[in-house]
Amino acid sequence: MSATDERPMRADARRNRRRVLDAARAVFEEHGDAAQMEDIARRAGVGIGTIYRHFPTKKALIDELTYQWMEDGAVNAAEALLLEDPWEALAAFVRSSSEVMVRNRGLRRVYGDMVNVLDSPDNVHHELRANVGELIDRAHAAGALRADVGFTQFQSLMCGLAMATARSGPGEHHIYAEVILKGMRA
Repeated sequence: MSATDERPMRADARRNRRRVLDAARAVFEEHGDAAQMEDIARRAGVGIGTIYRHFPTKKALIDELTYQWMEDGAVNAAEALLLEDPWEALAAFVRSSSEVMVRNRGLRRVYGDMVNVLDSPDNVHHELRANVGELIDRAHAAGALRADVGFTQFQSLMCGLAMATARSGPGEHHIYAEVILKGMRA
């Protein structure tokens, strides 16, 4: 547990933390792993020391961003679950994930390592895992998803989509998403 978790933060410290996270998110989305803490500090309008008070290492900052990105993924999956047709719900999640990946270099890195993210023993992304699992289960129950594509296989395909998206030209991410969907369809 960090010191910031043990006692309430002052209002200015909360504002600075939020500014750092917002700036870090933008810098990592643009530059991925090449993002520099100095660039984040400059964008946030704070000193580098402020970043390190909240996040002692770059990895700690990436971990927090990963948590936020997984929360966003859980929301995207929940929105897809609102669609009545099970196949269209799963397809909508794949397509929306593709859209997010093409804009977010940092997230592509995270998806590239998704097995470790979702399978970690201290997995805090249970909502994303549950929502995606429900999308898969509904598509199976409707006979729309190949029987041999379970959560693990879907997870691997999404990692592949992230890697393909990283190497795609403008607008090509749609091609990869559609190929994956066609291959998963029963």
